[in-house]
Amino acid sequence: MEINQYFYMLSFKPEKLVNERLKIEQKYSGKETELIKRRGKVLLPKLLEKIRSTPEEQIEELCKSLKKVEILLLIYEGYPFPKETAETVNKINQILTNRYSVVIGRAAWGLFQHLYASPPLQDLLRRIYLLDQFSFLNLPEHVKVHMRLFLSNKRDLLGGLAQALIRSEMLIQKAFELLKVESKSKLEAELMRQMFIEGMVTDSFIKREGVDFITQVLNGYPMNIYKEVMKCYLENRKYDQFHFGLMKQAIERLRDPRERMTDWEFLGKSALEEVQRWLIQDKLKKLFENDLDNKRFNYWRRFIDYMQDVQLMQNPMIAFIYFENFVIVEYGNIGAAYFYHREGFDKVILSIARSYKFVNSRSHQSKEAMLKIPLADYKGIPLFIDKLNHVGRWQEKFDHYMRQYLGGTL
Repeated sequence: MEINQYFYMLSFKPEKLVNERLKIEQKYSGKETELIKRRGKVLLPKLLEKIRSTPEEQIEELCKSLKKVEILLLIYEGYPFPKETAETVNKINQILTNRYSVVIGRAAWGLFQHLYASPPLQDLLRRIYLLDQFSFLNLPEHVKVHMRLFLSNKRDLLGGLAQALIRSEMLIQKAFELLKVESKSKLEAELMRQMFIEGMVTDSFIKREGVDFITQVLNGYPMNIYKEVMKCYLENRKYDQFHFGLMKQAIERLRDPRERMTDWEFLGKSALEEVQRWLIQDKLKKLFENDLDNKRFNYWRRFIDYMQDVQLMQNPMIAFIYFENFVIVEYGNIGAAYFYHREGFDKVILSIARSYKFVNSRSHQSKEAMLKIPLADYKGIPLFIDKLNHVGRWQEKFDHYMRQYLGGTL
């Protein structure tokens, strides 16, 4: 008869006991720290000299002889000892892991909040994670699974942590709470920055965190970091994939690139062209916002790649849609679209639109009429091409003429 019919494997995980131990250690850690600081001035210099003089192969024996207060001195007083040699600090890390307790882990994590870039401290945290997976943080199981990525980046522990949190699918604020990341600490600022730089490449990150939260964080960044994050966002998308809230903030902070190009020089040429296309699309939306069926907007957005600019005028809503060789005048109220030669538009129609009479007229009807000049030639300047109405199957008719006009036949 097989043994397993009578005996069963038992797996015991004393979670309540572990949690109670953590509470007790935390309760008395403050008093312990105070005692260590009082004795540190006397004990630490002698202890460091002892560590320096001990060969690395004998460090394990030294660990056994050290008192608990001496061990804690190494993490509470002066760590990571910038004036010591790399060899001595490496020995100290061996001692701290050989005599590890959650008090050491908690203290190291506290130092990490402001010394996250310290190579010795990163090395110590790697050793601690391999020992107990940061039990001092008391992380939920689903978080521990993703924390394995913590060690994935051999050169940058913070980069590994950022990747782990992005893949965990937790909200940043919740993740920082679980990891006990101190508010306004250097760790919080840099970890947030790295998560944004990597996360803003994907829509899943933006959807999870929400545009409102992201714009709130970005609004607090100085211009150099803001541009660093937005470069990752903008250079990985086409204009029709941009998020309105993020782009609205970008235009507010950086202005329209056609008005002030210097603030947009951080972008590559193709990404900048996508931004300009987004601006054109946004203006078309405003022009046709009162259309119930969106037919005009959906039609003209097909030609955004060919458009050079769209200029809007208010009261009444009128748009000048610029192509390479011609300009279309479209009206917010559905009517005929007027097509003009580029040269004639710039010299005749645009002059009328800037005139005192046009600007100061209170009649919408009069203003619209002033911009409708069906003259093929105006004082020797090629002007009017055609006017097309939005009636019946107008899209097919527009397509026929647009193919000709874009092809150079005007």
